[in-house]
Amino acid sequence: MQQILSSGQLAGHYKPGYENYGTLFKLIGEITHNSCLILNSWEPPREITALKGENSPVCTLQLKGIGVAATEIFRQKSLLNPEQWENLINAYEGNPLWLKIVATTIQELFRGRVAEFLKYDMLFLGEELAATLHPQINRLSELEKKLISQLSREANPVSIEQLLKDAELSPSELFDGLQSLGRRSLVETEEEENETLFNLCPVVRQYVISNPVN
Repeated sequence: MQQILSSGQLAGHYKPGYENYGTLFKLIGEITHNSCLILNSWEPPREITALKGENSPVCTLQLKGIGVAATEIFRQKSLLNPEQWENLINAYEGNPLWLKIVATTIQELFRGRVAEFLKYDMLFLGEELAATLHPQINRLSELEKKLISQLSREANPVSIEQLLKDAELSPSELFDGLQSLGRRSLVETEEEENETLFNLCPVVRQYVISNPVN
């Protein structure tokens, strides 16, 4: 789906000439019919986010990591130290592609010894894994790039109030940027004392630190 969506703008904008897809998706979501349309995308079209809801026929599913099922990847790669596999899965959030790339690195450099890899206490990306992130990060608007650069410098999850001070953005700019990054699954949220805090996932943070997006 992202192939018809524009880069350099907030999530969900169409490339010139593809705007009529928005009308099509809106009609499919509003008109009664017996068909089912499944869209797969890095970011949702704007019409989808507006139409989704608990009692709506339009639903969204954010794909998560595969969890302990990732151990099958490690078995296929003949990795050692199974007692450490869960730590490796958590570090890379269960993303099967990332774990396949890292497992290959562990096999090539450490002869499959996961414990030896983890003792360096670093989140290794390497060129191959970074290359999978580059197209998605490269799509971001200037506002989003400014925000993830700021978030990459924060040691802990931060509040909207703190981001307003540090990023020097207006509330409307900050809300737009955070909402768009959230729809791209690049920003994580957590609740603390009735306040929402924002953070980058560790792999994205490491990518931005190693490959500044300013």
